[in-house]
Amino acid sequence: MNRLTSILLVFVLLTLAACSTPPAVKPPTVTQPKPIAPVKPGRPPTLSELVGKYSLFAGSEISFDLRQQGDKLIVAAAGNTSELTQLSPTRFKLAGGREVIFDYSVEGKYDRFVTTYGGRQQRFVRDESLAKSRRGITKQAVYNWQLANAIKPGHYTHSRFISPSRGLVDYSVYLPQEWRRESKKTYPLVIFLHGQSGWEHSFSEAVPATQLNQWMARGLIPPMVVVALRSGRIGADGKTEEQWSTPRNEAMLTSEKPNELRAFIRQQFRAGMSAKTTSIHGHSRGSRGAIHYALKFPQSFASAVANAFVSDYALPETLQIATQNQQRLRTQGIPLRISIGDRDEFALKMGCKASPIIHKYLSNLHIPHQYQVFQGVDHSFVKLWNVPLRNGMPNGLSELQFHAGAWIR
Repeated sequence: MNRLTSILLVFVLLTLAACSTPPAVKPPTVTQPKPIAPVKPGRPPTLSELVGKYSLFAGSEISFDLRQQGDKLIVAAAGNTSELTQLSPTRFKLAGGREVIFDYSVEGKYDRFVTTYGGRQQRFVRDESLAKSRRGITKQAVYNWQLANAIKPGHYTHSRFISPSRGLVDYSVYLPQEWRRESKKTYPLVIFLHGQSGWEHSFSEAVPATQLNQWMARGLIPPMVVVALRSGRIGADGKTEEQWSTPRNEAMLTSEKPNELRAFIRQQFRAGMSAKTTSIHGHSRGSRGAIHYALKFPQSFASAVANAFVSDYALPETLQIATQNQQRLRTQGIPLRISIGDRDEFALKMGCKASPIIHKYLSNLHIPHQYQVFQGVDHSFVKLWNVPLRNGMPNGLSELQFHAGAWIR
């Protein structure tokens, strides 16, 4: 069999795996809530109405604190303060030139603004409004209705899921361009775990939907669904970022109960219909999670990819799990791929050695895995995703092909 025939056979098998006859899935319940009539403010906001703490999301470490001093607004962020220059009642400019544009909620309250942060346009919402929005909806049916009206195949959609194990979970979902709600076709699933200070949009901010659409249109990867989750917040103040390996995250990510995450994804998106078509992918702290699930719950996933594993504090537990499960992992483990850049700031400046240590340890235990160090690449997920391999292929494409190869095993 020549190489071309082999390649064609692989993609035929991938298509068959993605299009296999699904098990019976109960159609999603979409209950329309009572509509809320939007309110438009009758006047521009006063400075005092713009004062407050604004965050990306509840408990986020990325936030701005706006204060009023006389007829000026002062912004404090990351230990620094600066004055906002007012351009109009709702438009201001930071000292560095970035604009801050205020907007109002459906209730007519000026409680949010848009600015460019980290090279990307992001929306910040006042903390009390964030807290209110999370308390306001207690039924999954309402989120399902919102989701049904927002879904656009070939793009990312944000919504929320109420997990019995973890409570309210924000997520972002990518659906392939061909996806249709009325269809019965099923799809493989990639679950993405973000790093520290990340959120459910970390994947979509780094990976444009157009890139995934193009790769699928060219037949380089099969159509798939990607669900990126937001980690939980724990502690007395509710602001300590939760590790992906906590018991309640383990339950959420691996449970087959009818009201947990996997059942929800199967019902709403017809994706990840079994462990054999469900993969896990993580960056930084999320890579610790991906390795954790590959070593502790190999029966629950088809493959795992870990980018920039630098969580040295997690090594004792991770090595212990590998030791305890080594016999099963040698014969029944899932494909695991670990990568890091040789310019990773955590390795160079803080001496983190988690990636080379776990690679050496797994090798000594004869646990199959792949390991790669990329030259000239730092901790950035964007750079790890787009760095070209020797054949010119972007690493992200190669990693999705790695997952896809596991779906046909």
